[in-house]
Amino acid sequence: MVDSIQYLRAIAAWLVVFYHLSASFSSQFGWGHGFAIGAIGVDIFFVISGYIMAMIAARTARFSPLEFVLRRAARIAPLYWLMTLAFCVLCLVYPSVVNNPDISWSRTFFSLFFLPDFIEGTTLPALMIGWTLNYEIFFYGVVASSIWLSGDRTLLVAALMLCACVAGGALVDGGRIFEFYTQPIILEFVLGILIWNYGAAIHSQRWFSPVWLLCLPPVFVALAVSGIYNDEIRHMIWGIPSAIFVLGAIPLFTMRLPWLARLGDWSFSTYLLHVYVIQLFVKVVAKGAIGNYGLLAFEAIVALGVIVLISALQFSRFERPATWALNRWLAAVWPKDSRAY
Repeated sequence: MVDSIQYLRAIAAWLVVFYHLSASFSSQFGWGHGFAIGAIGVDIFFVISGYIMAMIAARTARFSPLEFVLRRAARIAPLYWLMTLAFCVLCLVYPSVVNNPDISWSRTFFSLFFLPDFIEGTTLPALMIGWTLNYEIFFYGVVASSIWLSGDRTLLVAALMLCACVAGGALVDGGRIFEFYTQPIILEFVLGILIWNYGAAIHSQRWFSPVWLLCLPPVFVALAVSGIYNDEIRHMIWGIPSAIFVLGAIPLFTMRLPWLARLGDWSFSTYLLHVYVIQLFVKVVAKGAIGNYGLLAFEAIVALGVIVLISALQFSRFERPATWALNRWLAAVWPKDSRAY
C-alpha cells in the first residue's frame, strides 16, 4: 500500500509537470495546448490526501487535533515557505521569467500562513501553484475539528462537514474568499475518505480488477481527446475518474519500482518548483530553438532532468531534514506521540 501511494504521488506530480510544460509552450509560442488533461494530477492528489488522512486518523492511537495540524504543517510549510520567499526574490531580481511578478506584502504574508489575501481579496497565493495547499490546510483543519467535536475516526463526519461547505457555497453568496473555501473541488477529499473506508470491500470483488483495467484507460483517453472541462463540475468529470483510478491502483500497483517510489518521495518538491524551471526554460532557453524541433525536444528533456535533479536535492538537503527537525521538536512537546502522523 505504501508503495502504491508513492507511485500515485509520482504520477500525479508528473501529470501536472507535463500539463504546465504544454501550457507554457501554448502561451509563449501560440501552440495548441495538447495536454490539458494533465491538470487532473491535482485531482488525484486531493483524492490521495483524503485517503491518507483517513488512514492516519484510523491508525493513530492517541489523536491530538493540535498536534495533528502542527505535524501536517511541519510536512508542508518549510519547503513551501522556502519556495515562496525564493519566488518573491525572483520577482524582484528577474521579473521577466515570471508570468505575474506583482507581489504585494499582504499577499506574501497571508501566503505564508496558507490563507487568502484578506486585504486585497485575492485567493491566489504569491506562489500561485500553492492554491492547492490552501485547500490542503483547510482540509486538515476540518479533519482535526471533526475528530475533536465528534471523536469519529472514520472521518465520515469530516466528509459531511465538507459536503455542508459546498452546499453552503451553493446557497449563500458570501464573497470571493467564502466562495474559494466552498468550491466543489473539496469533495475530492471526501472521495479519498470513502475509498479508505469502503475500498477494501470493493477490492474483494473478483470482477473489480479486470473491469478497472479494461474500462479506465478509455475513460482517460476520452477525457484527454475531448478536452471536456468545466470548473463548476470538475469534481465530477475529473474527480470521479481520479477516485476510480486511485481505488484500483492501491491494490494493483504492487510491483517494486524503486525509481518510481523515489519520484514519489520527491513529488512535493517537484510540484512546487517545476513551474519556474519550465518558465525559465521556455522564456530563456527554448526561444532560440523554435523551428528546430530536434533541439527543442532535447532542451525540453534537459529541463525535465533539471526538475528531477533539483527535486532530489531539495528533498534530501532541505525538505526531509526540516521535517525531521520539526517532528523531533513536536515529539519533545508531545512525548507520547504516535508515529502514524
